[in-house]
Amino acid sequence: MPNTAHTLSSFDYISQQVYEVERNKLFHGGWFMAGRADRLARGNRMVVDIAGESVLLARDLDDTVHAHANVCRHRGARLCDAHSESTQGSLMCPYHAWTYALDGRLLATPHLDDDDLDKSALSLWKHHVQVWQGFIFVSLAKQPPAFDQWMSTNATELLQLERYQFGKLKVAVRTSCEVAANWKIVVENYQECLHCTRVHPELVEVVPLFRSGWVLDHSRDDGGANLANGGNSFSFSGTSDLPLLPGVSGIDTTSYYGGTVFPNMFIDVTGTSAIVTTLFPKGPHHTTMTMEYMFAPEVIDLPGFNPSQIVDFSELIAAQDNVVCERVHLGVSSKAFEHGVLSPKDDEVIQFTKRYLAARGPVER
Repeated sequence: MPNTAHTLSSFDYISQQVYEVERNKLFHGGWFMAGRADRLARGNRMVVDIAGESVLLARDLDDTVHAHANVCRHRGARLCDAHSESTQGSLMCPYHAWTYALDGRLLATPHLDDDDLDKSALSLWKHHVQVWQGFIFVSLAKQPPAFDQWMSTNATELLQLERYQFGKLKVAVRTSCEVAANWKIVVENYQECLHCTRVHPELVEVVPLFRSGWVLDHSRDDGGANLANGGNSFSFSGTSDLPLLPGVSGIDTTSYYGGTVFPNMFIDVTGTSAIVTTLFPKGPHHTTMTMEYMFAPEVIDLPGFNPSQIVDFSELIAAQDNVVCERVHLGVSSKAFEHGVLSPKDDEVIQFTKRYLAARGPVER
């Protein structure tokens, strides 16, 4: 009799109570991948929603990235709404024009005298931030886990791909979509390929391993999978006329590598591109998903640079995934659903489930 593991329960997927625990322990208590640092030139700022907390990211004129609560210290007004390519070294609250340096220091308070308040005590509330290989990680915890240790536990696959020098790559295309599904369903779907032959006929032509239902090639010890016919890209033909990523050689030229960073990031790498997917949970029933397509800056600057063959293929695969993830969310919301079952080919989902439950801890109904 084969041993089968269980999926999470309906309560784990759709309960607001569970989501509040996830917010506190996973999204706010650990490190959360918030975006790519190359979107921030000096003086730029952008806003990200980390499970209901608006966070303001800014790169100051000294080239340091900061993370702040997106809240004015005066009366609590929201400071910024979206990405800004301003090159100014300050930002102004739209309510009373309190003005802050990008490192958070309060600079000006119109209509108030210098002795009316202590500006030095009213800097923006800071969040912890780390930039690793161009990825911005933010923690809202007062005392977050040590970043290097956290990475070694939660980003093993990404660390194994460090040779791709992601910090030297830039985002050429960024897309965003809304998925009517719990964030964990999106992660679990990424980590198995029993659905691939039916849902992704285009993908299994490019990565033949996926026809088997496995996501890992157990004949290789590097986590990679061979692309069909010596291909070099995620595209409908499996090839691209774009140059290879810097330093790519040998087996990496014709391989695909995928990996997750717990809790909210995937990365898909071929010889010609690296695609970063970031999940922004918006409650137990909804997830915003961004996809950032990265290439070497010198490739982006080439006359006629056109990544559409890669973008169109990957956007199709994502759309196919989102349809089935939304169907799963509808199904697990049923009163009849207690839990599903996981087979040996769901081994990555099984590992994710164990990691998630250990990090979240028990939640009593």
